[in-house]
Amino acid sequence: MTDPWQTAVGEPQQRRRGLSPGAIAAVATGTVVMAVAGLAIGWFAAGDDGTPQANGSPSPTAVVESVAPTASPSELPSPSAAASPSYGGAMVPNVEGIEFREAYKQLRALGLTVNVAFDEAGETTDGNVVRTDPAVGSPLPAKGKAIKLFVAGPVFRFPMPDLAGGSCEHAKNVLLENGLQVKEYIGGKQDPFKEASVAPGTEVSWGDRITLTCEKVVVEPSPDYSPAPAA
Repeated sequence: MTDPWQTAVGEPQQRRRGLSPGAIAAVATGTVVMAVAGLAIGWFAAGDDGTPQANGSPSPTAVVESVAPTASPSELPSPSAAASPSYGGAMVPNVEGIEFREAYKQLRALGLTVNVAFDEAGETTDGNVVRTDPAVGSPLPAKGKAIKLFVAGPVFRFPMPDLAGGSCEHAKNVLLENGLQVKEYIGGKQDPFKEASVAPGTEVSWGDRITLTCEKVVVEPSPDYSPAPAA
């Protein structure tokens, strides 16, 4: 039998693994000492006033480049007033008090259509211009536009001019120069003038409308003409 009270001799005791409590305490104490020493060094490096200063280069300061304010765009020039229908800066000439046919010629020479109204009240001789529309001194209407003469006295009457000797276009111009108008054309304006609805010398009134007949000249072969025999 084995003696339970017998102590085994020669069996080595097993070593415990890990740090002992004393070693752990020593490490903790060293860590605290190093921390205190580092803090003290930081305070000494701070300077005389005791304010800690960060080591290393200072953080860069952001540089904001100032941008010069751009000049506000200049205001666009306001659109100029619409040009008046006049041309060349000309004004309606002063034709008041002169014989209306002379005024008529002057204004037609400026490229205007001239209308005439009679029986206008005014202290002037019959047949003279009392006023104009547009008024004297106003911007002259554009070429092709109308201007109106107001004339003292009754409607002017005169003999119908002779229109022969050209095309219907030529006959029209003669009518207009004498204060007459074309009612219609029978035929083409470029065809030779044949006759008017009013015979030459007949009394007409200023502004009357005349019909013009125009026709081409047809050349008929002579009776003795015979075609050449075929080859």
